[in-house]
Amino acid sequence: MECVLTPGDPYMPLPNEEIIARVAKQVISLFPSSQGLEVTWSSVVKIGQSLYREGPGKDPFRPDQKTPVKNFFLSGSYTKQDYIDSMEGATLSGRQTSAYICDAGEELVALRKELVAQSKDDIKFTNTKDELSLV
Repeated sequence: MECVLTPGDPYMPLPNEEIIARVAKQVISLFPSSQGLEVTWSSVVKIGQSLYREGPGKDPFRPDQKTPVKNFFLSGSYTKQDYIDSMEGATLSGRQTSAYICDAGEELVALRKELVAQSKDDIKFTNTKDELSLV
């Protein structure tokens, strides 16, 4: 099991053994079926500035995946999504970004055609199609 404690300020001055004991106690209280199990391995990594501070009222300051700049999208755990700054949040953000890109598909195809038309004299394009390919 992996646990992320954020904000971590209260835990930074504590010895690793104390942090492990507190987390183990909380796991047992949240998952009663874990009573009787013992911690066989643990590791504490303290990184004071790795996460931004979550707090009430902060979500409006997270940028949306779709930006005011046409065909420019953001993705990452810091963007507007339902989780804290985490791998899960980054995954959800990526899915939301993908949806915006798919929604912009027709516009992107039109933009590509326009760029090809403008560049025909400058660049020789080979193997171009009039379809959008998303991976």
